[in-house]
Amino acid sequence: MLRKVCALALIAALAACTPPSAPAPEAETAAASIGDLAVVDAPVAGARVTSPLTVTGTAPGNWYFENQFPVRLVDAQGAVLAEDPATPRVSWTDPGDKQFDATLTFSVTQDTPATLVLEEDMPGEGNEPRTVRVDVVLAAE
Repeated sequence: MLRKVCALALIAALAACTPPSAPAPEAETAAASIGDLAVVDAPVAGARVTSPLTVTGTAPGNWYFENQFPVRLVDAQGAVLAEDPATPRVSWTDPGDKQFDATLTFSVTQDTPATLVLEEDMPGEGNEPRTVRVDVVLAAE
């Protein structure tokens, strides 16, 4: 009987010293997620941009509704200078974050400060849409 008790004590001690197992694949995927906001790869903040402006980046799957979300260029007073939907490179119904593209066409007669605004489409009921803003300068042609 004493042998059995000693063996159980030894097993318990070894179990307590064993390092934890690696995280589940789901946890690794979640950690690699971009979070709640879209990330703009191009243009970078402060960039001087020309028309047509190609906007690229990655957005969470829940930013899209019917395969798109709105992207706008607005001036300092908030007037919309250009607007186009961002569309994912894969189906918006696929799980996970998705790379997107949008092309904005604008015309200015002088260099103009502007803000690129990406907006979540169809936020949950009672919620304001999440937005991402990137300041740029629109180059005169």
